[in-house]
Formats: sequence, structure tokens, C-alpha cells
Amino acid sequence: MKDEKAPLVAETPTHVADNTSSLLEIAKQRARQRATEQKVVKIKQGAAKRPVNPAIDDDENLGSRAEIRARKPADLVSSVLTLPAIPKQKRQLPWPIISFLLAAVLPTILTGLYYLFLASPQYVVETQFSVRGSNSSSLNALGLTALVGNSAQSGDSYVVADYIQSSQILPDIREQTGVDIRTVYSRPSIDFLYRENESRPLDEFRDYWRDMVNVSYNSTTGNVTMRVFAFSPSDAKKVADAVLTVSENLVNTLSEKSRRQFVEVANQQVARSEERLRNIRGQITDLRISEQAVDPTAVATMEATIISSLEQELASLRTRYKALVDSVSKDAPSARVIERQIVALEEQLIEQKKRISGDGANDDSSNKTTRSGLDAGRALPEMIDRFTELSVEQEFAVKAYTTSLAALEAAMQEAQKQERYFAVYVQPREPEIALYPLGAINTLIMLAAASCLWLIGYFAFRSVKDHAI
Repeated sequence: MKDEKAPLVAETPTHVADNTSSLLEIAKQRARQRATEQKVVKIKQGAAKRPVNPAIDDDENLGSRAEIRARKPADLVSSVLTLPAIPKQKRQLPWPIISFLLAAVLPTILTGLYYLFLASPQYVVETQFSVRGSNSSSLNALGLTALVGNSAQSGDSYVVADYIQSSQILPDIREQTGVDIRTVYSRPSIDFLYRENESRPLDEFRDYWRDMVNVSYNSTTGNVTMRVFAFSPSDAKKVADAVLTVSENLVNTLSEKSRRQFVEVANQQVARSEERLRNIRGQITDLRISEQAVDPTAVATMEATIISSLEQELASLRTRYKALVDSVSKDAPSARVIERQIVALEEQLIEQKKRISGDGANDDSSNKTTRSGLDAGRALPEMIDRFTELSVEQEFAVKAYTTSLAALEAAMQEAQKQERYFAVYVQPREPEIALYPLGAINTLIMLAAASCLWLIGYFAFRSVKDHAI
């Protein structure tokens, strides 16, 4: 039996050797080498782990192992082609997934939980108003006001819009309405992200206030739309009413100041003109009192009349004196009387002429007859020049005073045109439901933003790692 089986065993390797190529031989050699190395390693590992038991003899199990190996069919091709099992490496942690979960998913979950359980509802009150006035422009007569618009009213609307978003409105609301905005937005019912500190300075609270009130101006219609956000319906309406109250007071104050400025400037001009006219009239009165002459023209006419009459009388006496001298002697009493009268008239005539010409104003001989009865009198030409100067100044002062009065009347009319009206055509009402916050949308926005940041960070990390030396 042993001889019959021997040829069969010898034929098998011959048949296999005929059907394999040189590549297969190389693969067999490498597989045998690897199997041998792995077998040695496993034997060493098993020997190290297996406890030594001298009572057990491995020789007894050799027969059973040989029988088990004889039962298995020998397939050399499959055993050669099958690579030995290589031990698997330990699986590394998926750090990209973990980082994405921490950087994007976790903030999104926290955001969703905040809006779902912690976020306070926000109520919105919307109101619309405008600043209107009765001021008119010279373009109204041409029908061109629609082309240029009403710049004054537009400016007032811009002023109100900026005033609402300024920090000045906060103390004004507290003083005029008794509402403290910081108390409204620091209630314990508000969530921790939107709750403010009541003792926070106004300069720091201004940014928070600008987030809670939204003001937009329509340049086409000139209307202002205001939206107030609060965390209860009553607070939202109370804040909106307080803002409208102080805004209306601001418009009334600006209107009153505008009217007062127009009237004050005109009144100042009238006062200056009146004071100028009063001073000139006082100078004229003082001159008339000192010279005792109401009208310098009449004084000049009177002086001319006096000189003319003296000359006529002097001419008549000279004629009589010449006739008397021809008929009688010069030493005659009548001739001497006439001669003395002629001398007196000549002196009086010289004095009158000096008074008119002003040559004898400082002469002692002129003190004999003066218009004012004082020791010294003013020369008539000087008096006339002074009267003429004051008369011209008075004429200009009267015209300036008349013009200032007309300007005052026009300013008063213009002040009436500068009247401003704060018109609220959409009254604030208490909201019924909370429109904010938009939890779902904000959560999605958080997811998108966190994902974008994670992508940027991941790509930057991979870039640095790939280029690292």
C-alpha cells in the first residue's frame, strides 16, 4: 500500500511544476519566507504567553496533529497564492469630523437651544411721522417747489431722525416723561444676552439703544419711520410714546427758536436805528437851544433882512447928511446927530456882516449882540453847516428807521411761516405677538457661518501640514 501511494505523491509536484511559471516560483518563495517568519514570530509569542507545565508532554499530541493534517486536502496552489494575514494597524481618530462637530455642530446646537429655551420674545412697535411747516419759497409763484423740494422741512426731519438715535434723547425722555430707558431694558425677565445693566453709563448704553430703535427717512415723501424693539408689549408702546413726545418737544423748540431768531434780529436792527435817530434829534435840539434858533434858514434870512434894512437906513442918512451939509455948516447940531447915526449904523452893519461871514466870531466887539444872549455866539455859517449836517443825518436815520420797521414786520410774517408741526400719521399701538427673534433662521445662519469658518481653518491647517518640511 505504501508503494502505491508513493507515486501519487511524486506526481503531484511534477504536475504543479509543469503548470506554473517562473513568476509563480518567485511568489512561492516570498510567500514561504513570509510564512516562515510569521510562524517563528507566533511560536515565540505563544511560548511567551503559554504557561510552562512539565506534567504535560507535547509528544503525545503529535499523532493527533498529524492525523488532522492528513485529513485536509493539500492545495499547494491556493496555499502559495494566498498571502499571509497581516496584522491590522490601530484605527486613528477622525480628527476632521471631530473638529467639525466641535467648531460647527456644537455652536449650532447651543444656538438652537438658546433660541428654543432661553431667548426672550421681542415685540416691535412701528410708527410713522413727519415734520411739516407753512414756510413758502419765492419759487411757489413759479410753481417750481416740486423741483427743488422743501429743504427746511427735510433738514428738520433729518434732525429728528438723528436725535432719536443720539444719547441726548435718553436723559430728555427721563426728564420730560419720567421713563428711564435703562430700567426698561434691564428687567429680570429679559434673557442674559439682551439684558442691560441699569447703572451702565449713557455713553455705553447708546450703542444698545441704537440696536433697539430703527429710524429710516424717506427722502421722497419726507416721512420718518421708526421701529422700537422691547421685550414686552407694554414696554414697546411706552418707549415709542416717550420717543414721540420728546421728538415733538424738540420740533416745537426748534420752531420757537427759529421764530425768535427772525424777530430778534429785526428788533435789534430797529433798536439800533431808533437809537441813532434819537441821538441825532438830541443833537439838533441842543443846537437849537444853544443858538436859540429853531430854523437856521430863517436866522440867515433874518440876518440878511437886518443887513438890508441897515444899508437902506444908512443910505438914507447919508443922503440927508449930504443935503444938510450943503445947506448948513457941518458943525450944526442936526448935522452932528446925523453924523453920529451914520457912524453907529456903519458899525452895526460891519458887525452884522462879520456875524454872517464868521470873521468876528472870536472878536470882543461881537459880544455886544448875540442871538443867545450869552457872552459868545456861534458864527452863522458854522451854525448853518452844523444844522445842515444834522439834518442830513436825521434824514438818513429816519429812512433807516423806517426800513428797519418794515424789516421787522416782514420778519414777523416770516416767523409765522417758519412754524413747524410734528405730525404723527401712524400712531403706535401695543403689539399682539412677538415677531422676533427668528430662531430657526439665526440657527441656520450660525451653522453656515461656523461651517465656513471651519472650512477656512481646515484648509489652512492642511495647507500648512502639506508644506511642512
